[in-house]
Amino acid sequence: MGDLGKYLQDERIDEILTYCNDHGEPETCTQFSINIETLHRYQRERRWRDTRNPKILLLDIETSLIKGRFWRTGKQYVGCDQIIDDWFIFGYSAKWLFADEVMSDFVTARESVKRDDKRIMVSAHKLISQADILIGHNIKKFDMPKLKTRFFMNGLKPPMPYQLLDTLQVAYKEFAFSSAKLNYLGKIILHKEKLHTDYDLWLKCEKGDQDSLDYMEKYCRIDTELLEEVYIELRPWITSHPNLPIIMDAFDSACPNCGSFEFTDEEGYYYTPQNRFVAVRCASCGAVSHRKKSEITTSQRKVMSIPNAR
Repeated sequence: MGDLGKYLQDERIDEILTYCNDHGEPETCTQFSINIETLHRYQRERRWRDTRNPKILLLDIETSLIKGRFWRTGKQYVGCDQIIDDWFIFGYSAKWLFADEVMSDFVTARESVKRDDKRIMVSAHKLISQADILIGHNIKKFDMPKLKTRFFMNGLKPPMPYQLLDTLQVAYKEFAFSSAKLNYLGKIILHKEKLHTDYDLWLKCEKGDQDSLDYMEKYCRIDTELLEEVYIELRPWITSHPNLPIIMDAFDSACPNCGSFEFTDEEGYYYTPQNRFVAVRCASCGAVSHRKKSEITTSQRKVMSIPNAR
């Protein structure tokens, strides 16, 4: 549909919904010769159009090795005074959830030899500051601490606030996969794998080999695409997912995990030691959440016994 066609459709929807507010659903259906399902679809479209879309960024970084001197191989303590050259960040890959474009920024051959990642850090900092939620595999213990370290060392201020969602921690918390590595999850869930890499690739990148840097960037971009697909598969199982309706400024009941306004007729109950709520399933992603309104009446609450603390 062209821009003009979409504009005319939006105008018609606005006309129908304005009429519905004044005259109710039955009369609106008769007046505009539409059925109730079509009217409800128009109402859903209006809610999505008037709702702020959360900015969810999937992120992956690649870091260099640390150069140092030591006396022997094997398990040992390596002190900070044995470091010759500290690590830096080769680059990153990022993708807005469901967007077509995969973004990436990597050091040039000259920057890699100089171990200079300032340009990359300015780029990453600007992108992260736009996000409401950052998603990564081991992002809480690896990617973000590494990024914040290099932000600090390059004289940058803290980025704007964001929430973190770590798919590695989700895999450990909610499941018992034989391995929680991204490559393994991609293989058993999606039949997809990461690009092959080896130790020699990192050495060549540090020496400024452009072909190796290009390959590492491609490797990182494929990681980000795989991360998105794994996240989407895991999403309905994430019990600690950031609450999207809050970010969306939603005025209607919406799924905490994906933001959909549609729920199935499948309902049960969610119980706490002192309360009961209606549990519902999202018709879009399948996540289960519960209504905020209590099912316990005031008269029941007055006579209710409370379990002792354990």
